[in-house]
Amino acid sequence: MAQAQSTDPIIGQTFGNVVAKSLLGRGGMGAVYLGYHAGMDMKVAVKLLPDLFVGRAELVERFLREARLSGRLQHPNIVRTLDVGQSHGVYYLVMEYVEGVDAQKLLDREKRFTPMRAVNIAGFVARALGEAHEQEIMHRDIKPANILIARDGKVKVTDFGLARSLNNTATALTLSNQVVGTPNYMAPEQIKTTTVDMRVDIYALGVTLWQFLTGVLPFEGETPMAVLLNVVNEPLPMPEGTFGALPKELREAIVAMTAKDPRRRLPNIAAVLAVLKKARDALLHAGLDSTAPLTAAGTRPPVAETRDPVSAASFAAPIPTTGNKPAAQRGDHTTFTKPLGGVPMPKPAAAKPAAPKPGSAPPRKPPAR
Repeated sequence: MAQAQSTDPIIGQTFGNVVAKSLLGRGGMGAVYLGYHAGMDMKVAVKLLPDLFVGRAELVERFLREARLSGRLQHPNIVRTLDVGQSHGVYYLVMEYVEGVDAQKLLDREKRFTPMRAVNIAGFVARALGEAHEQEIMHRDIKPANILIARDGKVKVTDFGLARSLNNTATALTLSNQVVGTPNYMAPEQIKTTTVDMRVDIYALGVTLWQFLTGVLPFEGETPMAVLLNVVNEPLPMPEGTFGALPKELREAIVAMTAKDPRRRLPNIAAVLAVLKKARDALLHAGLDSTAPLTAAGTRPPVAETRDPVSAASFAAPIPTTGNKPAAQRGDHTTFTKPLGGVPMPKPAAAKPAAPKPGSAPPRKPPAR
């Protein structure tokens, strides 16, 4: 590995204000390097995009537009986009560096998550999607590989805007110039038409939650097209061995999030958070409240229990509106009047009149009318 690092021509190159220090990973969506931002004195992640962008002006323009849009997203459960540009003949993104592991690698290691951990992660992802949808940004490629679990347990969604812009068949199936996704997580309407809305992210999150609980993908096929046909035509399986022992509220949440017909699917993130809250409450009632990683005895877990910077329950906190604009995609947030697992705040007591000072005259009563 050291030899590969030393011969990598990217190491030491400067991208904007960032120097590439080491390779973090490489995949169909590009290589990711650990970088150092001297001006901000901080570690960052630098994603170099594939060569498919070279010479394709329309794709480049769309990528830059989507990257700038994603840069507007400021949320504790979203990996921040810090910069975007072109250098050394490649296009790059500078992003917040999250020390941890993506949920797919964690799932490969642990095989499956405890129900409470799965619901908590899904809840934090939903909070991230709520922020994006309020900004009218769809992710369109929600899956475990795009969910980062930091070493302190925080959950962050990555590749906002990037997933929508990329058109790389090595990792994503493209049915037209406008439809991008990963087969098992694509909503049926995403496969059949280019007319989609925020509900495709809700479908993908439902499939991701299903995978967290089972440890496998729901639809099989020898080719990506065979998988897509099963996504469109076959119901989402609910294996008794996994779901038989779980509260019905959790099963119902997944079914509502993954309805084939988008008109019958949960309409917005507020509705998603509502069913996840019911599922979490049911898990607590059933005593299935552990979020600890499923690791062998005596081994050190790679990340902490899933939690939020504020509390492990905050994904069900009220979703605010922005200014005077109603949160149309988020729906009515009055169903979330307190953080999940919290207690109602007591009403402030009525102020008592100040006691008169010693020797002063008592306050005069107003004359009767």
